Amino acid sequence: MQRRYLKLIICALSALIAWAILPGTFIDRGLFSLTARSFAEKPFFIAGTGIHKSAYTLRTLKRKNASSSTPLPEIAITDDPDRVFQTSPPSPVDFAVILINLRRLGRDSVAIGMPLAWQQTDIISLMALDQQLDTLASVVTAAPLSRGAVPSPLPPAFRRASIALSNINGNTRNLPLVNRVAIPDVVLGNKSSLAGFTLLESEPDGGLPYLIARWDDRVVLSFALLAALANHGISPDNIEIRMGEFISFAKDGLFIPIDEFGRLTFAPPSSDSSAAIPAETLIDAPDDLLADQRAGTVLIRDGMSAADISSMRFSEALIPTVSLLADPSATLISKPFKRIPLVYELLLIASLICLLLGLENLPKICTRRALIILAGIFVILHFILVRGTGTWPPTLPALAAILAAIALRVGRDIVPIILVTHTE
Repeated sequence: MQRRYLKLIICALSALIAWAILPGTFIDRGLFSLTARSFAEKPFFIAGTGIHKSAYTLRTLKRKNASSSTPLPEIAITDDPDRVFQTSPPSPVDFAVILINLRRLGRDSVAIGMPLAWQQTDIISLMALDQQLDTLASVVTAAPLSRGAVPSPLPPAFRRASIALSNINGNTRNLPLVNRVAIPDVVLGNKSSLAGFTLLESEPDGGLPYLIARWDDRVVLSFALLAALANHGISPDNIEIRMGEFISFAKDGLFIPIDEFGRLTFAPPSSDSSAAIPAETLIDAPDDLLADQRAGTVLIRDGMSAADISSMRFSEALIPTVSLLADPSATLISKPFKRIPLVYELLLIASLICLLLGLENLPKICTRRALIILAGIFVILHFILVRGTGTWPPTLPALAAILAAIALRVGRDIVPIILVTHTE
């Protein structure tokens, strides 16, 4: 009788030690990862530590049906019917005035989603624009890219925002190839500006926006992707790209699903263009104009009626695309797996210990088989419960108690054999 209660104490201690120590460890996280593989589509990401205050959360990528997200502040370059600016479209000096007023309104992170190019302009106007671009804490400029027979050097602003091809995971042979800026003499900024592509003229418009393209031994990023990075203050050097899987901004953070061609796997939702603030209204705007707008980067887009069809399509899709890429919840499906309350976990462990005590009444061979079968049942129930109920049961403590019982039973069977052998 004393031996039975000693076994009971050992099994209970094994379960309680596992219950107190294992949650949040690599063993517990490894079991959760193994369990998730049985029902979740890869790639998936695990957040949380598995303790009661920080339950595991399984995040899987959305492959379709993008959800809407809070749009970033939007400034539209309109036809300027009141002729507030010097010219229409705005001259370099007019753009400099727009940037000055955005800084006055408390925004120093700006993404300009239209090429800054003029056929005829003076050096002083360009210098004024360059000066204002350099005063911004973060600026992203844009230009369309194409592929020609004679390649051009990668512009500094595009190079600063590019990633070495060797740092890309997976097959990059399907990436679109580019080797020149489609618009000559486009202003991309000077010291620290980053440049992304608006359109890839060599690629057909299939409805899914390209996020990356290849220029020689570098991978250049789209304007929309760079604007989303700027919104979170993340450098292009800190992102991870896995072809055909995702672009990751940060660990347990933003994950963007991409296909093998470097495109977003679904079309962004449509947006209401009426929310755009006309650029000409910034000059006399009150200082709190953008106070109720989403914090982060301000987007400037082309809203003129004379824009060509491809530029107009890009401009209309710009705000929902960048807002989608900048929102962690927009491209991920998150499902929490909470642990059951402490009291119920302890009651389940206590019930298991009583069951193990009851198995002691069985013959030796039957006891071993029963314990092995019991362990298998617990493992099967574990996978069923996790998937079906979205909870994280105390499987490891239960298995620790069962394994302790098996070890004690095996030890009782081996020790007499060792003693007899030693005596002989």
